[in-house]
Amino acid sequence: MADDPPPALVARLQETFRNTDGDLKALTFVLLDSDEAWQAPLTKLRSPYEFLVATGRLLGRIPEDPGRYLGSLNLLGQPLWSPSGPNGFPDTNAAWAAPEGMKLRLDVSAQVASRLADGIDPRDLLELVAADAASPETRRTVEHAESRQQALALLLMSPEFQRR
Repeated sequence: MADDPPPALVARLQETFRNTDGDLKALTFVLLDSDEAWQAPLTKLRSPYEFLVATGRLLGRIPEDPGRYLGSLNLLGQPLWSPSGPNGFPDTNAAWAAPEGMKLRLDVSAQVASRLADGIDPRDLLELVAADAASPETRRTVEHAESRQQALALLLMSPEFQRR
């Protein structure tokens, strides 16, 4: 939900955890029933895995060459099933939003766009991805791109697509 979730929600989750002896189903219902979970702005950056899966889903792609996905995961710092420690991959914005990481996401987005942009209208995809949530800046950027390839890469790098 956020790197710094609302304190009131955290308190309710703590209370439920204590009162139910850690019942995960009960915690799930508290989280799903909370207004904070549904009204929170999208602030979490997608992990590299989430970013690549979302890209494939948006473009309706079934990986013909899984090596491309695996190579991109490695490049973006989240090699499949190989976290650097026993606690898994990080789930914070700081871990994935570093300048080098964002530059690599742009490189991956440009590679995807160079292969797939010809038969795609990125403006239609923007409606599919964000609809009314698309900012005027993102709309303008995608609409004024010099090519479909550039528009698709910019769409994949937009805040609306990068965040969850």
